[in-house]
Amino acid sequence: MHWADALNILQIIIIDIVLSGDNAVVIALAAHKLPIHQRKRAILWGGGIAIGMRIAFTMLMAFLLMVPGLRFFGGILLVWIACKLLIGEEEEGEVTADDADRSTLQAIKMIFLADFVMSLDNMLAVAGASHGNATLLLFGLFVSIGIIMTCSAFIAQLMNRYHWIVYVGAAILAWTAGEMLIGDRELAGYFVRQQNVSLSNHWDEWLESHAEVHEFQGEESLSSDLKPLVHYRPGTEGLLAKHGQLTYIGQMPVEHRDELLQRVSSAEDKKAIEDMYEVARVQDVPAWVPEGVKGHVAMWFQHRWPAEYAKAIEGRKYPWVAWIFQSLVVLFCLTAPKWLGKRKEEKESAVSSQ
Repeated sequence: MHWADALNILQIIIIDIVLSGDNAVVIALAAHKLPIHQRKRAILWGGGIAIGMRIAFTMLMAFLLMVPGLRFFGGILLVWIACKLLIGEEEEGEVTADDADRSTLQAIKMIFLADFVMSLDNMLAVAGASHGNATLLLFGLFVSIGIIMTCSAFIAQLMNRYHWIVYVGAAILAWTAGEMLIGDRELAGYFVRQQNVSLSNHWDEWLESHAEVHEFQGEESLSSDLKPLVHYRPGTEGLLAKHGQLTYIGQMPVEHRDELLQRVSSAEDKKAIEDMYEVARVQDVPAWVPEGVKGHVAMWFQHRWPAEYAKAIEGRKYPWVAWIFQSLVVLFCLTAPKWLGKRKEEKESAVSSQ
């Protein structure tokens, strides 16, 4: 096994621990108040749903990447779920055996909606870390399955014992929602195009493509149109040796690919650049799209933004905005049950006094 493969596997494991953890949290959050028998059933169904979503999204990844606004609307749904779960936490006591079946179905419904949103985002992250390697993608899938199934029951038990963990779980869910909202490609594209600002470091992923190469020669002598778009960071030697990293900004025409290929010598480096080209190249709009709208939807099918976007936001990057926004989403979700409950009490009081 190459060091690069080992690092990719480690990266996938870390991503799965971080991202599959929130699926386990939402399953536990929805099921922890159920009696033990129904809790096990909800966790089993919830874990099965999460696994099914991951398998489906793995197979449909190429299509899902083209759906505009998917992360934004998913983030809104996740905000609603976080608030709904906390409102239920504030209003209800322990679920009794009489209404356990109804509550189990409600918990499974909540788990389904949350897993639908989060499994999409998780598999997008794992797909990026796997660099198109189907074996690594499947490995990430199985790691996430293990995390979800083993952690959900344990977290549910902790929530029953330490009630404050419920609010930590809701905060994790809300933070994920905020990350999805501000991480939506269409929203990001609007601010970059119309306002010429970048509000999140994650937005760079739609501008830059990377290739790990052993050696890249003649960076200073690149053609005038290619030179501003390419940056090479040499690798390191010794015990923790790393390949150099070649970065390309924007959408890559075949002429740029050919010039980059001339600057590397090994077959491995040439393949890395070919792979980078497949990610960065201008994608054809499918034939099934009507001619009249092809120009309007062309950007939906591109993996990378044009290089002009990078020039537009040069010196106008404010990544701290994303942190503030996500923190406000967390604050909203944690406080919503309080002021919504107070509003409901005032409404009921007004009705009873009439």
